[in-house]
Amino acid sequence: MELPNFVTYPIQDDAFYSTPTNFTQASPGQIVKLEVLTNVTAYDVPPGTSLSRFMYASVDDKNQTVPATGIILWPFTPKTFPYNPLGTAGETKYPLVAWAHGTSGVVRQCAVSNLRNLQYDFRSVFTLANVGYAVVLADYAGLGTDVPFNYLAYKLHANDVVYSVAAAQSVFPELSAEWVSFGHSEGGGVAWAVGERQSTSPIPGFLGTVAAAPPPFPSATTSNVSNSVFQAFLSFTISHLYGLDLASIFKPVPLQALQYVESIGGCNDAGYAAFATFNASDIYSIVSWPMSQPAVDFAAEYSVSGKPLGGPLLIVQGSADTVVGTVGAMAGYNATCALRENAGVSVQYVSVNDQDHNPSLYASQRFWLQWIEDRFNRLPLQEGCSMANLSSVRPVGSVQLAERFLVEYEKPWVTIFSATFLPSWLWKLDLGYAQGTS
Repeated sequence: MELPNFVTYPIQDDAFYSTPTNFTQASPGQIVKLEVLTNVTAYDVPPGTSLSRFMYASVDDKNQTVPATGIILWPFTPKTFPYNPLGTAGETKYPLVAWAHGTSGVVRQCAVSNLRNLQYDFRSVFTLANVGYAVVLADYAGLGTDVPFNYLAYKLHANDVVYSVAAAQSVFPELSAEWVSFGHSEGGGVAWAVGERQSTSPIPGFLGTVAAAPPPFPSATTSNVSNSVFQAFLSFTISHLYGLDLASIFKPVPLQALQYVESIGGCNDAGYAAFATFNASDIYSIVSWPMSQPAVDFAAEYSVSGKPLGGPLLIVQGSADTVVGTVGAMAGYNATCALRENAGVSVQYVSVNDQDHNPSLYASQRFWLQWIEDRFNRLPLQEGCSMANLSSVRPVGSVQLAERFLVEYEKPWVTIFSATFLPSWLWKLDLGYAQGTS
């Protein structure tokens, strides 16, 4: 499933992802490699859009400079606003949305800039570009670049996002100085961390952040999915940062399976396949390892919520989320709202009724697009915390709940048309679209 979606496999064969020898001289937010016109034919992005890849300097858990990569998805034409802060007359400014992606995997092969559909396709990034935003997608250090990746270490990924904005703006003056951050799932926690980072180490132009389906407390999630591959991914990070002994918490076969997936550059789907028949008791010899001291220390350092915000926060959460659940997002909202320093900041929690983890992005699309547009238009927000529900007016049983399609990245369009929409007995006929082979 994964191989057809990789731009390059193995990723080491693409010289773009190799770190320059003089990288150690770079400062955080500085560009070290730039591909202004990336070959769009290697990707499955919407017609009219274009791409630019770049490598830049970020920082790790020890505040040491590390390489990170990112990609910009450019719209055909930039979105403009009745109140336009994007430049003086005669300038073309592209309003900037910094995208924080969800779990793609935990090895460098899984960089979103190396995925032909940029992972989120029309769920978010394609839609943003199609309405005129320039989308800056940070891969996170260690996805793409040859340094350790620290999965769910939100404030580290927030560094990657913020420095990707600074780096992109430094070489593309047509990008707006103003920007909004937006992320989903793991990226929802990252987007939340960006808002917190802006209160202590701000960069200019920040207008607000959208955290969709965020798990604020990554090691405390209780969903069945997270008790398998996601928490297993997380254990590798805690081992790297806090010395968690993997051999003592895993049973031998699941640990070997996950290590094998990583050794061949496998990402999410490969991880799911490796753990498809396992539950938590099959995977771990110590099921309670999330309560171990290394895991508790990680959670204390890298969870989000309950901290001051540097701008407005919109939380979008599907009420039927089977991946991260709803308890964490609500607890994080309450903890953030309880903080006196956030009394003058807008924090809104929007529940997308009956929608699951990914489908909630589609169902709430009109809402978050309007919220982002309003930030660029400088429209005021009500200070303090508020909650809202998004519900369809159609009868519950008539509303689509499942995500039943993804961007195809293996076959030519005409083949997709014939194979997908025609009965098999018609495939052999020449209907003007493609000559069948059956």
